[in-house]
Amino acid sequence: MIHAFKEAFEDRDTILRREKEQGKKIIGWVCTYVPEEIFYAAGFYPVRIFGGKADTTRADAYLYSNICSFARSCLEEGFRNYSALLDGFVAVNSCDHIRRLYDVWKGYLPAPFTHILSLPHKVSGSATAFYTKQLARMKEGLEATFSVKISEERLREAIALYNTHRRLLKELYSLRKSPTPPISGSEVMEVVLAGMVLPKEQHNEMLRKLLAELKGKQPSGEADGKPRILVSGSELDEADYIRTIEDLGGLVVADDLCNGTRYFWDLVDEQRDPLEALAQRYLAKAPCARMRPAQERMAFIRDLIQEFQVDGVVYETLKFCDLYGEDYPILKENLDELQVPVVSLDREHRSAGVGQTKTRVQAFLEKLGG
Repeated sequence: MIHAFKEAFEDRDTILRREKEQGKKIIGWVCTYVPEEIFYAAGFYPVRIFGGKADTTRADAYLYSNICSFARSCLEEGFRNYSALLDGFVAVNSCDHIRRLYDVWKGYLPAPFTHILSLPHKVSGSATAFYTKQLARMKEGLEATFSVKISEERLREAIALYNTHRRLLKELYSLRKSPTPPISGSEVMEVVLAGMVLPKEQHNEMLRKLLAELKGKQPSGEADGKPRILVSGSELDEADYIRTIEDLGGLVVADDLCNGTRYFWDLVDEQRDPLEALAQRYLAKAPCARMRPAQERMAFIRDLIQEFQVDGVVYETLKFCDLYGEDYPILKENLDELQVPVVSLDREHRSAGVGQTKTRVQAFLEKLGG
């Protein structure tokens, strides 16, 4: 069953071409603060923009040398694949790297619709009102560009569907609280990543079947004595990175990642005005390192550590990632208070299994008693 999720993510270009051939408008988004529900309500096909495995030779010519390898890889895939598939590209001013990615994309990979959302750094009544206006502006832009009407009814339907998706993923994560989880951390990442490229209805059905299978699975005892690990840090869409930790003896039971808990952990209020509810949920969701005050993010991580009985934290930072480089000392201070060990690792996009990473992870796990 897990293979189907992995295959879907690896064959995402094929999936997009199929949807394109069926007449779907495809909207690519590049940050989990973008509300997919609005695209779905318009009848479009939302897909997260991911980098590929190819060298970033062409992208390097358009981006500064201190732009992270994730942004470079996304742009390279834009030139290689996305430019022929996307009808729209939406980003958020989440960091300088994504802003520069958006600038180049808009200038050299023009699509009928390109848009960047301005996201506040704090959660407040005025910030929610501001972000509601940002979403309304994007909605109006979509309606004008594609001559569609995004009705309140369709928004509510989209919110309900996506909330179902979030509940199913959270149910999957809850199985990892067990002393002997029936699914590995790398497999869970493959499941979540597939949900960012597959139609939500299809992914929901696959999740239901997977949950039924896992709940009927007998504990194997393979997890006995292994240190329970939480992975936190920069954008990570590489299940093999998690698999490396597991192959060395760690039991990855939780994460604080934008392709993990931060993507689905919080529901949208289905009773409020749809745009206001979306603005509130996306603004106040499990926060990334750009949000302030940092205490709210630390509280979320503390809760995960307690819920999933975490023994240690692997903190990965993309080279040149300012947000997570600055975030680490704050996290380290909080983890020291909890007496939870942490190892900080620098990485490049698509760098699973690199020798230095393996050596440091192995030493960390030995320290934890793994």
